[in-house]
Amino acid sequence: MLPARVRRFLVRLALPALLAGLAHAQAPAPEASGTRTYYDDQTRETVVSGHARLVYGATLLTADEIRYNAATQVASARGRFVLTSGSRRLIADEGRYNLATRQLQVRNLRLGEFPVYLSGETAEGTMSADGGPEQLELTNAVVFFREDAAYTPSVRAARLVYARGKIIRAEGLRIGLHGGHFLSLPHFEQSLAGDFVSHLSAKVGYRGRLGALAELTAHLPLAPGFMAGAGLGLYSSRGVMVGPSAYYDRDDGARFVSGTLRTGYIHDSGDRRTDILGDPVPRDRSFVTWEHRQRVGPRLTLDGRFNYWSDSEVLRDFRHEQFDRVQQPDSFLEAAYAFDNSALSAFARFHPNPYHRVAERLPELRYDQFTSPLALGVYDRFAASAALLEADAYGADPAWRTHRLDAYYGVERPFAPTRWFTFTPVAGGRVTSYTDARGGRDTYTRTLGEVGFDARLRASGRFDYKNEVWEIDGLRHLVEPALSYRYAPEADDGRPYLPPIDRRAFSTYLQPLSIADTRAVDELEALHTLRLQLGNTLQTRDRTYGSRNLASLDFAADYRFDRLPGQRPLSDLYTTLALTPAPWLRWEVFHRLDLHTPGQQELNTGLELADQEWWSVRLATHFLKQDYEEYFLEYRQRLNEVFDVTGLWRYDATNSRFNEQSYGVWQRLGQTWAVKYEVSFFDGPRRESSFAFNVEVELLRF
Repeated sequence: MLPARVRRFLVRLALPALLAGLAHAQAPAPEASGTRTYYDDQTRETVVSGHARLVYGATLLTADEIRYNAATQVASARGRFVLTSGSRRLIADEGRYNLATRQLQVRNLRLGEFPVYLSGETAEGTMSADGGPEQLELTNAVVFFREDAAYTPSVRAARLVYARGKIIRAEGLRIGLHGGHFLSLPHFEQSLAGDFVSHLSAKVGYRGRLGALAELTAHLPLAPGFMAGAGLGLYSSRGVMVGPSAYYDRDDGARFVSGTLRTGYIHDSGDRRTDILGDPVPRDRSFVTWEHRQRVGPRLTLDGRFNYWSDSEVLRDFRHEQFDRVQQPDSFLEAAYAFDNSALSAFARFHPNPYHRVAERLPELRYDQFTSPLALGVYDRFAASAALLEADAYGADPAWRTHRLDAYYGVERPFAPTRWFTFTPVAGGRVTSYTDARGGRDTYTRTLGEVGFDARLRASGRFDYKNEVWEIDGLRHLVEPALSYRYAPEADDGRPYLPPIDRRAFSTYLQPLSIADTRAVDELEALHTLRLQLGNTLQTRDRTYGSRNLASLDFAADYRFDRLPGQRPLSDLYTTLALTPAPWLRWEVFHRLDLHTPGQQELNTGLELADQEWWSVRLATHFLKQDYEEYFLEYRQRLNEVFDVTGLWRYDATNSRFNEQSYGVWQRLGQTWAVKYEVSFFDGPRRESSFAFNVEVELLRF
């Protein structure tokens, strides 16, 4: 008998070969079948023809003829070469495939997985275990998207390396449509999992003040997550507008960055008229719009926006869709760092445009400690800021500049004698110091205090009501009356000495009650005010988790014990209503009623109905006493798989006219393009044209 040491040595020597043999024994043997099968002694290959099939595990190879070499495990096939693995399929005229290494060599390749499809004169590479291409190198390659049609966007390259949904490298590359390629790029690398062409649109039409027009915007990927391009506008009555633009978007989970850049310049040869200050609009007109959002880590964020307009009307004249969303440009940059229960921020607001009044911060440093528990059930909050503030001269208002230090500290102690009642006394103080004060003072410091309380009742009722149509599974009614009071009788002290930079903005809604929450720091008013609120919410069980709101109805009003000249003790009654019984129905109402007259001061409503597949309608009303009364209706109807019709109407009841009417038809060209035909009519004293006709072509995102 051999010694134990020798036996162990022999086992170690034979074990790898034994395991390899077992693995080979367990591997499935290829199965070949067809109308005719024979063995070629010269090439040592099994030859199958006539509906030839070769099955190897989950892999299926079919062709007119298949030759398989058992020693090399290489299958050669010609005539309708089809390699299928799971749900993936590769088609070629002929080729070779190694069942063991998954190496592939084919001619006239066709490969695809929606929405990306590839073809090439030759292809060589490796297939992955799931049947997709691990890496393929193609010659005379074409990559197209969604559908095989002449109008489909595509990429053509003399040599292209494709791997796992991404073009790794391309030589001799041209970009365009499947029917013709018009743009060459020296280098190209792009993931096809995201949007290949971020945005491509074209518009032709006519607007009364612009004349016949043609607009084109296009963006192409130049690096992962970065698309750049340009916009071009041709206007027969005004000239040519051109400008570069870009999009960027990268996200790796903990960090992300995204942003957009849009620009435009035109030497305007048309009737430019005057701006909002009554000054003539210059001939050279331009705009720059930049937006940026970034999360550097789990706590640090950066947000910025920059808007430069050469005149107040440049976007209104040439980019009215953007102007409708932002009519007063804002430029700022903010960095914020979040701690566990506080935040530190640096905020800068600057104003490169002279035709709006803006409270500039150059910059403002701020620290906020959110409500935090102390001892004996007491909670406190704290905020402090240091800012250099400026406001340029505007109209009859002079320019102002000041350094301001501002701090607020407040405490509160909730008492909850029952589960349905909470009473919270509050107290706080605010100290604000200014340089460059008014009224003959170089500096001025204001110290304010406030006291008050917040009281809330909570009640609920449950009802065993079910309705399958509205998906209601029980009802719960929540009622929450609330009473708040604040007393700060000296909040308006020092107004003659304060530079009025942070001032009240026009708003018809109830303003914050506490001196801690108001942003109009330089125009505070004395407080001796009681606020009454009543909230109602109707809920039902959600089918997935928790509950969902079916309806809410809230009331609020203030009673002023001390008031300014002309003010009445009781404010308007504010009512808000929201009905959301189903995803396809939403109705919102805001109402303001003068209780002294009584008389309706304001009424805004919005109703949205939508069938996700066929139609949608939006109806809104806007009423402000002695100002305006407008009705808005927008409707969209899907006629079939290709055509939609749209309509939009804005009716001015005060002047008995339609301020805007638009009628449009949307047409889909296959799965790639959308075309919109629209005619619009405008009325009233407005800068825009009274008539417009547009044909827009837009590339669907893919």
